[in-house]
Parts: sequence; structure tokens; C-alpha cells
Amino acid sequence: MKKPLYIIGIALLLAACGQQQRAKSSVKAFMDEQLKRDVSYLDFSSVDSTRALSDSLVQVLRSRAGQGVHYQDASGKTLLHIRAQYLLDDDTLSATFYLDPATMGVVAFKENPY
Repeated sequence: MKKPLYIIGIALLLAACGQQQRAKSSVKAFMDEQLKRDVSYLDFSSVDSTRALSDSLVQVLRSRAGQGVHYQDASGKTLLHIRAQYLLDDDTLSATFYLDPATMGVVAFKENPY
């Protein structure tokens, strides 16, 4: 009886680790595409979900980032978020990235005070 529970637990753990890695990879690819400069990544938070971002708030975050940034469209109301600390031109910066859980594409981001 305990064996199926262990298998389910291991499967959930592997799925969560996979989601974390996919989110990190998506953020790195997004930043490399947008910044076109060398970035050193210092730390990533754990991936979590949020329903707190409305469509209008996503549009506000996108407009703050300026023109020419390419985003993924959100496919649902729930988004994932991950915070990244990174080094750019000798400055330590932090940003929160909101991702579509289906595609792991960046939907919006905001810079955090450091």
C-alpha cells in the first residue's frame, strides 16, 4: 500500500523540479533576447502561482517596460511567478517575472527595488 504513495510523491517532486527549471530557462532566454548584454544570474526564487494579476495590470506592467518587448500571451487566469536576482553592468538587480504555466513564456515582468 505504501509503494504507490512513494511513486506518486516522487512523480510530484520531479514535476515540480521540472517546472522550476523550465521557468528559469524561460526567464534567462527572455532576458538574453531583450537585453542583448551579458547578464550574470545570482539567484532565483521558487516558482509559485498567482491569480492576483488582472489583464489590466498585465498591460500596465507591459507599458512600464517600454516598446519592443516581446511577450507571451496568457492562456488562463492563473500565472506562475519567479523572482530573479542578477548582475548587469556591476549593478545587482531584481525582477519578478510572470509566466504562462502552459508555455512557460514570459507574460509580464516588474523590476523590484533592491
